[in-house]
Amino acid sequence: MESKTTEKTAFSSGIYSSISDILPGKIRGEKISSARSLNCDTYSFKVAYKFDGTTDRTVVPVYFTVEGDFPRDEIKIYKIGNVSIINPVPNCMNKEDFVSDIPSLYPDPLYEMSSNTVVEKNKNSSRYFEEGQKTTLNAVSAFGALWVELNPKAKKLPVGKYSIQCVFYSLTDYSELSRQALSFEIIEAEKEEQPIRCTNWFYCDSLADVYGVDVFSDRHFDIIESFVKTAASHGSNMILTPAFTPPLDTMVGKQRKTVQLVGVKQEKGVYSFDFSLFEKFVKICLENGIRYFEHSHFFTQWGAEHCPNIMATVDGEYKRIFGWETEASSEEYINFLTAYIKALVPAIEKLGIKDRIYFHISDEPSECHLDNYRYARKKLKEIMPDIKTIDAMSSYEFCEQGIVDIPVVREISEDMEKFVNGCHEFWIYYTGGVINNGNSNRLITLSQARNRLLGVHMYVAGATGFLHWGYNYYYDVLTHGVFNPLSDPCFYFGSPGTSYLVYPSLDGKAIPSQRLKVLREAIGDYTAFKMLEKKLGREEVLSLINKTLGKEVTVSTPLDESELILMKNTVLSLL
Repeated sequence: MESKTTEKTAFSSGIYSSISDILPGKIRGEKISSARSLNCDTYSFKVAYKFDGTTDRTVVPVYFTVEGDFPRDEIKIYKIGNVSIINPVPNCMNKEDFVSDIPSLYPDPLYEMSSNTVVEKNKNSSRYFEEGQKTTLNAVSAFGALWVELNPKAKKLPVGKYSIQCVFYSLTDYSELSRQALSFEIIEAEKEEQPIRCTNWFYCDSLADVYGVDVFSDRHFDIIESFVKTAASHGSNMILTPAFTPPLDTMVGKQRKTVQLVGVKQEKGVYSFDFSLFEKFVKICLENGIRYFEHSHFFTQWGAEHCPNIMATVDGEYKRIFGWETEASSEEYINFLTAYIKALVPAIEKLGIKDRIYFHISDEPSECHLDNYRYARKKLKEIMPDIKTIDAMSSYEFCEQGIVDIPVVREISEDMEKFVNGCHEFWIYYTGGVINNGNSNRLITLSQARNRLLGVHMYVAGATGFLHWGYNYYYDVLTHGVFNPLSDPCFYFGSPGTSYLVYPSLDGKAIPSQRLKVLREAIGDYTAFKMLEKKLGREEVLSLINKTLGKEVTVSTPLDESELILMKNTVLSLL
């Protein structure tokens, strides 16, 4: 008699690290059965599952739960969604750096699942249903995946060993399909403030455009708050603040949507300023975990040649008073900045952020712009002597001549070594659109290990901050068009994920990506290195990294999943 394959034998699952790559058609990574974390850290792992089908079905609805002795209210579960990537290897990059070079579905958005559901049987059939769950699961012959977070709010949990069981049940008959075990250890550590500044540029205009709402309306601020909260809870402790519309990614002579928090009036040649919207934005950010602020750039991108778009009410008429038509050295603009900064100082003192606000002059200036940049900084220093300036750049000349306080260095800059050896403080950035050697990056189609190794690279280089130009930039190059990355993830220059880390949901909430979660883990790696440095000293930690990995690690050394996990576990064992 012919035997019949059961759903249980046709179903398979496994626990993997958070930086394993689980695609619908393949898995790159090894299963894990044990893990450890500090008691004040979030730890994440992935669970892969698939149903190979039986003689009478090709799909089975499933219920997933986490059992064991770990506190259930300290667990979050996400379904890892997929987006359709038609250009997996952009800009003629080396396809060997990517998990695949085939147009296909790739994992990234994370849909949070309810943890308070009830499984009930339908009275009219044998089918079971998960009551209260919006994100349901169906297992098919392609791999599905879940993202599981332990201690998502990074509370200080009791140390010790915990048993965790990841269990799948069939909703056709509520039979157990699979059970995978993870031994989890929590290690004692004192919770410390994040030692690194991290900013992924925040675009208020993008949110207004993708949701079709009025700028700084109540609805707009509700959306802004959700996106700010998601950024802050994943390691972004600094935010780009549009006091004036940021002069970024704008075609010369054109204007992007006005998002100006500071109200400006000019009556009979005298300026006055309204900081009420600015204060509202800052307070929302502070309440949701942001600690540091970046003032929008005072001069245009790529050289500080012109003024940003600034709107004002002039003798009762609302109009643009500065923009591309105004030279950066204009006496009228310098007079405006003098009045503005003198009014800004008491406003930021009132908000308690004067010592935690950084100022941009011009984004990505080149050596040919040294004179423009020097002049602009000189004028700002005359107005506000203790101003802290910070800008992304690739030329060491700016640092060598002492005309930038904190340079933000492109990770693949030819002058990288000069910045490392010659600057008192520097940060790192990458554009996302270029992959060189073993540098870190966040493209959707890259291995998540390339994202995670940022923490090691930053520590080895001695950087004290990280900047990326796109947290929620839903435009094409130079702010053309507008797109929803859930349906068109390659919109920006054909580069999947380079301009965003979150997705816009229909209800105005930010949908996190697995790349955002892994970036937080990279920051956690950096933090662990700094904690160990307090015990051993920096040179000993650097020596430990090289010894553990069996090679000298630089800012461009590639590291794979196993090396990153080994490195983190070694550090944890010594804390």
